[in-house]
Amino acid sequence: MVSTTVTVTYFAALVDATGCRSEDLAVPDRTVAGLRAAVGQRHGPRAAALVRLSSVLTGDEVVRHESAAIGPVVDLLPPFAGG
Repeated sequence: MVSTTVTVTYFAALVDATGCRSEDLAVPDRTVAGLRAAVGQRHGPRAAALVRLSSVLTGDEVVRHESAAIGPVVDLLPPFAGG
């Protein structure tokens, strides 16, 4: 399988877990599941746990299903605390 590069922007706790605000990440399967796996593999178990709970925005669309396709640019938003 050939990886494609996806530009990922992280927010809140994911910035701390990954050590970066944004990066170009090789994703072997350009789906929500493929993105989550790639982030976890690159950044370890803490980031993997957070990304499983995170909303995935591709363009202006929130995608939820693991098999949903993602575009070349995504935002990952973990659950936010506060009120």
